[in-house]
Amino acid sequence: MKKFLLTMAVALPCLLAHSQELKFVPRLEASPVFSVKGEEHDFSFPSIFGGSSLYTFFEGDISDHFSFLICNHWLSTDPMGLYKDTFFYSNTTNWVDFLNFTYTTGWFSLTLGKDVLHIGGWEFDPYDVYCHSALMSSMWNNAPVYQWGASAAFELPWEDNSIDVQMVSSPYGERTFASGLFAWALRWNGCIGPWRPIWSLALFQDDPSKRSHLVYAADISNRFEMGNFNLDLTYRNYVGGDGEELPLFAKGHSGLMQLEFADEDGNVDVFAKGVYEYVPELGHNWIAGGGIHWYPVRNSQDLRLFATAGWNSLLGTVTASVGLSIDLCINLW
Repeated sequence: MKKFLLTMAVALPCLLAHSQELKFVPRLEASPVFSVKGEEHDFSFPSIFGGSSLYTFFEGDISDHFSFLICNHWLSTDPMGLYKDTFFYSNTTNWVDFLNFTYTTGWFSLTLGKDVLHIGGWEFDPYDVYCHSALMSSMWNNAPVYQWGASAAFELPWEDNSIDVQMVSSPYGERTFASGLFAWALRWNGCIGPWRPIWSLALFQDDPSKRSHLVYAADISNRFEMGNFNLDLTYRNYVGGDGEELPLFAKGHSGLMQLEFADEDGNVDVFAKGVYEYVPELGHNWIAGGGIHWYPVRNSQDLRLFATAGWNSLLGTVTASVGLSIDLCINLW
C-alpha cells in the first residue's frame, strides 16, 4: 500500500501535464545457453522465455519549463527480485528505473529524482529493454546504476556539446541517503564532425567509516559516424563486479568495440561487438558476438525482431537469443 500511495503522490502532478505519452514495451525472448568450458559440454534452456521483460515509459511536459519521466521495469528473469527492495535502496536494481523532474531554461537544465549514473559511455545510451545482456559488459550487467539525486546540464557554445554534473546516492550504500554515501560524476557529451565522444569521470564513497576514501571510474567512449556505419570505441579503468566476489567498480581495464550498419530505409541493422576485461582477481575475459534487428513495419521501428549470439570466455558459455519487442505508444494529451 505504501508503494502504491507513493507512486500516486509522485504521479499526481503529471496528470496536469501539457502533453503526455505512455509507452508499453513488452519483450519476448528465448535464450538457450551452451556451455563450452572444460571437458564436459552442457546445453541448458533456463526457461522458455528467460530473457523476456515488460517496461513502461510515462513522460510529458508539465509547463514550458518543467517535464517529467517515469520508467518502470515490471518483469524480468527474477521478477520477485525487482520488488524485494523498492524505492530507497542504492545497492540493487528494482522496479523503478527513472522517476525524475527536469527544469529547463535556455542553456541550462536541472534534474531531480531517480536517474541513471552518468557513466558507461555509448554502451549505456540505449535503454535496457533494447539491449542484449549476453553481449554487454560486466559493468552493464552488475552495477546498480539507477540512483536518487540531482544533476545539472550546461549547453556549450558549440552545437550539440554539453557538460553535466551529478550528485547521487552511492551504489556502495544499502539505503539511499541513510547510508551517508554519495557519488559524483562529471560528463562531456560532444559532437565534432563525425566524432561523438562521451567522456565521464565518477567518484564513489564506498565505506561509511572512511568517507574520504573514494573509488573513481573513468570512461572514454567515442562514436565515429561514417555514413550507414557507426563505430564505437570505449576504454574504462575498471571492471564491473557484483559487490561480493568482485567490487562494484574493481580496478582493472575494459575495452569495448562495436561496429553497426543500418540500411538507409531503417528496416535492418546489423552489429558486431567485442569486449575485453581484465582484473587481477579473475584474469582476462573476452566477450564477442553480434546480431541483427529487423523492423518489418515500413517507416516504423515500433516492432523489432532480433537474433543474437555471444561468447563469454570467463563463463565458458555461448548464448543465442531470438525474440521481439513492441513499442505501444498512447498519447494521453
